[in-house]
Formats: sequence, structure tokens, C-alpha cells
Amino acid sequence: MLDLRPLVESTSFHAAVCTAAATVTPGAHTVVVGHSRAGAYLPGIADAVGSDQLDVVFMDARLPHPGTSWIGSLPAERATWLREMAASGRLPRWDTCFPTASLADLLPDPEQRRRVLDGIPELPWQVVSEVLPTPGEAWHSARHIYLQLSAAYQSTAEQAEKRGYRVRSLDAHHLAMVTHPAVVADLLVSALQP
Repeated sequence: MLDLRPLVESTSFHAAVCTAAATVTPGAHTVVVGHSRAGAYLPGIADAVGSDQLDVVFMDARLPHPGTSWIGSLPAERATWLREMAASGRLPRWDTCFPTASLADLLPDPEQRRRVLDGIPELPWQVVSEVLPTPGEAWHSARHIYLQLSAAYQSTAEQAEKRGYRVRSLDAHHLAMVTHPAVVADLLVSALQP
């Protein structure tokens, strides 16, 4: 598993992520999983990995938006909100954007919550403003799967289904892979079945 967090300081986060993914030796069956905002990077990662048998899994994730940036893919009011949060060319850690109580609801165990929060970087504005390229052949030939973990991603899961993705849902929350890893793993394994 690749840790992509250090790459956020790269001039092009997308290019750095694809370069890192290209170092992975694909197996006979390769599975690439992206959670939340990482969904936008899955086409580039799929193309960089380039396996003959590739499953691309969106786990409560945004769908790709090639030809536009993260900020450009948002509704105007949400884009304004992000711009107002930015300070010195950086976005604060995402956990600071929500009430403390909501994070405690998602991650009730204090130690588990601390470990998750310690791993969250601030994002440079260039990550938010970088325009993502058009996907290539490996992306188009891959099987696309969408795992909806929370009600907040219901409409995204519906969009994925309209695009022909295999969709599976779980009545949980956005960080269920942390609090209920076995349940999410079972959902993933069932979605990967032929």
C-alpha cells in the first residue's frame, strides 16, 4: 500500500501520485481503492498501474472530474467556502472544518480518532486547483465499483450506477473502514466477485 500523503507538496500532486502508482507491480488481478476526494485520482492511478485485469473501487468517494480541478468541480457556494478557508495558500486539515462532536460521533474511540487525525495533512492550494487530465486506456478497460458507506454519498452512488459502475451500499458512515474494517472488507470482497 502506498502512502500518498507526502506527495501533497509536489508541484503536480496528480503527476506525483501517478509516478508512485507506476512503481506498483500489478498482479494477475489488481484492485485500486480510493476514499473520499481520492476518487478523482483513480483514473490516473489506474492508467499508471496498467494491469490487464483491474478493478477500480470508489469507497464513499467523489467521481472523476477530468478536465477540471477540485475547486472547479464544486458548486459555486462550496467553492467560495473552500476559498474562504484557505490561508497562506493552504487548506486547513479537513477535520477542523466540522464540529468536534460530529467527528467524535464518527470515531468514538479517542485513541482511534487521534491516530486518524494525526495522519491528515493540510493541503496546498495547488492540489485543489490542479486540473486533472483525461483518463487513458487502462481506466476505460477497468471494471468500476462504487461502495457507498454513508448517506452523504447516496447521490454520488446513483451517478456511479448511471455510469455503469457496480454499486454496493452499507448503512454506515464515511469512516466505516476505520471503525468497522471487517464489515467494509466483506462489502469490498463481495463487490469484487465476478
